[in-house]
Amino acid sequence: MPTRTFLNRIGRAEESLKAQSLFSVDCICFPEKERPSFGFPIEMEIAGKVKCPLHGERFKPLFHIYVPKWLRERSMEHLERFHSEQYRKAWFAGFPPNLWPAEEEESEEGRIFLKLKNGTRLLAYEPDGTRRTRCNNTL
Repeated sequence: MPTRTFLNRIGRAEESLKAQSLFSVDCICFPEKERPSFGFPIEMEIAGKVKCPLHGERFKPLFHIYVPKWLRERSMEHLERFHSEQYRKAWFAGFPPNLWPAEEEESEEGRIFLKLKNGTRLLAYEPDGTRRTRCNNTL
């Protein structure tokens, strides 16, 4: 079978599986119909750095929409109750349970840090609207 024909057949098979929402065991992409939601832009950056071994990019990043604290606090409950198994697999690929969910810490200056379970602190928000992706290890 010529290579081009074989590649076309693989492409059609992948499109068919995608339409049926079937994913390979090795795929850690977010489902197209379940876009990921992040509490802070830094979380989108972290998730974007994790690549699917089969497809590369796992989702198409969009602009960040503000998420209130009460909703961020319920994110794990929402993850368990309202998302598919593939979504959870994709989420935990970027945010492993041994480190996440992070605990929010607010400084006197109004900065918000995400403290991971291993003690790593990530700057998530600064009151002037800027955010740095620098990590402050406090082990």
